[in-house]
Amino acid sequence: MKFYHGTTLRSAIRIADMGFLPRKGAVWFTTSKNRAQRRAKQKARKTASPPFVFVCEINVRELSNRLGKHLVMRSRGFLAVRRRVPPTVILNSSELIARWVSQILHGESYESISPDHPGINRLSRWVETRMNAGTARAIRPKELSQKLQQWLPNFFRGVKIVPRELRFDYSPELVEFETEPSLETTDTREENALNALADPKPQRRIRGLELLVQLEHEDLYEWCTLLLSDESVEVRIAALQTLVHCDEGDSQVILPLAESQNKRVRGAAIAALAKHSTEDASHWFERGLKDREPCVRLETAALLSTLDATEHRGIFELALYDPNPEIKRLAEKLTTGKGYADAR
Repeated sequence: MKFYHGTTLRSAIRIADMGFLPRKGAVWFTTSKNRAQRRAKQKARKTASPPFVFVCEINVRELSNRLGKHLVMRSRGFLAVRRRVPPTVILNSSELIARWVSQILHGESYESISPDHPGINRLSRWVETRMNAGTARAIRPKELSQKLQQWLPNFFRGVKIVPRELRFDYSPELVEFETEPSLETTDTREENALNALADPKPQRRIRGLELLVQLEHEDLYEWCTLLLSDESVEVRIAALQTLVHCDEGDSQVILPLAESQNKRVRGAAIAALAKHSTEDASHWFERGLKDREPCVRLETAALLSTLDATEHRGIFELALYDPNPEIKRLAEKLTTGKGYADAR
């Protein structure tokens, strides 16, 4: 299957050297290019390096059989691998090399050389040949500099190249997927949380999610999304309820669950959509507050404090006249002194 991985150009060069490392418990891939692009831009905003998206081909079944289902989890367009993934899964190495060469020439702000440039194609094939040959040593700066001068003369003629900028290693020992844990240190609490997420018992998986919340884990949103297809209704509800408190959310992933016949799943999904659907949040608040089930209306009403009572008068009036006293009390508290008629 084709997957995408969003990162920065600086990290992409390291990935081409060392492979994808599970620095935060897992390596994340997605089937959505747009989602990977958003992730790359988020990471780029925190660094001085531009965004980059890897295109990868991964045989999920083979990988799962090799590593074990508890280390390879896939659901709703996400793939989480809790082991190092080799650079050999990368499909768009020419694009990466083009961006990298452009960075050498122009620094962090540049117009990228086209990946289709004949010189880039030759350079890419040469690097891949070295990788596939299992060369025991890295490509050395002097050697690579000669190739740049030879195949991209219009760009590198007269350009002074700093040797340290040219290190672009491929590690032959990483041709296969790693089956042993990464040598990088992992927080014991994080490891416990991730092990719980892979536990066959639903309550343990819910506990794993709770531990990630306590840790304010960077990948909390991705883990929640992964659990939206869990076989346990309770786990799916817990994931949806946790999504409400995440800073990000993809309404397209949540949308199917808003049609669920299970009132608790439906209520949690509608609340998550009310939180994360920036353009039509009002629609989801209205839909949730008009639902026939009190628990769905309660789940939605719990988010009323995120709305402006003056701007969304119709929504608050639905809650003010709700037959459920708890919803009514909540709405009265939020509208006191804001010109609403007494609904008692």
